[in-house]
Amino acid sequence: MDIQQLRYFLAVADELHFGHAAERLHITASPLSRRIRELEQELRRDLFVREHHHVELTQFGEVFRERAQDAVNVFDTLRGLPDKHVDVPRCRIGAAPLAPAVVLDRVLETYHRVLPDADLPVTLAPSAETLVMLSADRVDLAVVHLPVDTEGVESLLLSRAPYGVAMRSDDALADRTSLRLRDLRQRQVLVTSPKVHPQVMGETRTALLEAGVTRLVPLPHNDVVQMAAHVLRTGVLSLTIMSADTPAARIFAPPHFTVVPLDEPTLVLRAGIAWRPEAESRVPGLRTVVDALRMRHGTRPLSS
Repeated sequence: MDIQQLRYFLAVADELHFGHAAERLHITASPLSRRIRELEQELRRDLFVREHHHVELTQFGEVFRERAQDAVNVFDTLRGLPDKHVDVPRCRIGAAPLAPAVVLDRVLETYHRVLPDADLPVTLAPSAETLVMLSADRVDLAVVHLPVDTEGVESLLLSRAPYGVAMRSDDALADRTSLRLRDLRQRQVLVTSPKVHPQVMGETRTALLEAGVTRLVPLPHNDVVQMAAHVLRTGVLSLTIMSADTPAARIFAPPHFTVVPLDEPTLVLRAGIAWRPEAESRVPGLRTVVDALRMRHGTRPLSS
């Protein structure tokens, strides 16, 4: 069944005469009759009662006529759609769910200030996956953990968040006001999958090993709920971000958990935006948004 078949059927339904319908359609009666027969065979129902010098719609033909007319009307409106449609400015944003929420909030806020009507669909994925999507042109702007070493991608630091050590509330270290990495030498410490962000996780693992923390418990994921379950059930420790707007802050919360600040000024989790410079001229508002964020936070990183 195709739209031309429906037009043929409607012409015959209007004229109730195959010859007159053929003249109206500027074709001969034979191909018109053949197309109607093909349509009836596909529907497995007769559309017309054919008698000598007399044609009329069957009961099903009357019902089909109404639906066919609706379909043709909708099809015909498609021609005028380009004249009526106004493109909405759009920027596809990828975001790491474990990055401080304030970073994504600031990006969205800045974009809406620059382009109030912008469509900003957000895709959540770990930093490493988000950067792959950015390189593959599946997102236009990425909110990720830094640093970024992807070729053809620039980045801007917007947030520095210190680490803390998450533990059970009854842990021997829970009453400490702060901890150094060397204080964890005799303890097991969870480390998440390097797939989340190879460079960030590599730096963290190196810092732990250099401080003598060698009893590392690798996890094949970065699921905070499962990390919390490990801590609660086995008494291991876990590094987490000291930021109130992350999922980890709500999970590693009293009364079952305590998070002690980690006193390691050089070990911080950095987050910001990444984009491809070539997209600045193509994606509405992208260059202006990047410039606005650079002017506001280029020298004073956004507090997490």
